[in-house]
Amino acid sequence: MAESIVGALGLSEAPIAVYYADEKPEGAFEWDGRSHFCLIGRLAEARKGTPLAVNGENTGCGGSANFLGWDDSFRPGFEYFLSHDEEGKGERFKKTPELARAMIRDRVFVPASGRYCMFQRLADLPEDVQPEVVVMFADPDEVSGLVVLANYGRAGSNEVIAPMTSGCGSIVNEPRVQAKNPQPKAVLGMFDAAARPKMEKQFLTFSVPYAVFTEIVGNIRGSFLEIEPWTGMRDR
Repeated sequence: MAESIVGALGLSEAPIAVYYADEKPEGAFEWDGRSHFCLIGRLAEARKGTPLAVNGENTGCGGSANFLGWDDSFRPGFEYFLSHDEEGKGERFKKTPELARAMIRDRVFVPASGRYCMFQRLADLPEDVQPEVVVMFADPDEVSGLVVLANYGRAGSNEVIAPMTSGCGSIVNEPRVQAKNPQPKAVLGMFDAAARPKMEKQFLTFSVPYAVFTEIVGNIRGSFLEIEPWTGMRDR
């Protein structure tokens, strides 16, 4: 399936699988726990072919602990960090602390299902491992193909969501939330201005529950991906 979607869309990078495990694979990269780090920057390891293991006991960032499913809480005053305090200090992602507090309150938490959250190329997964989420790093042309493909086999035209959340929230938490829905959707992500400097300017992420991934791969044959203008776009 990884080969099928890379070839049909001309993806410049291999899809990344997200899954949970109590033991990390041999050769996996794990953060040493001695300093803070952002998961988005560390994903470079998995994107290059080395599995990345995020230990729930040492996530490197409080946000990762939450969005990857180990800690259903935010530090006190987090709404002022997302918005601003009385001195105007904060990320200013929400206009007021009250709006930030409402967003925090309404967020859906999905508990982790293992000690490690693993990020590994889909094509390299052991046969007995089924991922929860598949993440694709895509440029604008590739995103356009993925958005149309996600809608191709369904009656509606709104099968992709673009929620405001953290970088790791968009590639792990939001797709895992979608997986619980009767008709799960794809998640377009990496709009987090705090995390975007950790990755290349030209990419967004397109993350899907595994069931959605198998659905869209199954819809490649006979679709627009086999004819012009897509074939010309794919090769340009």
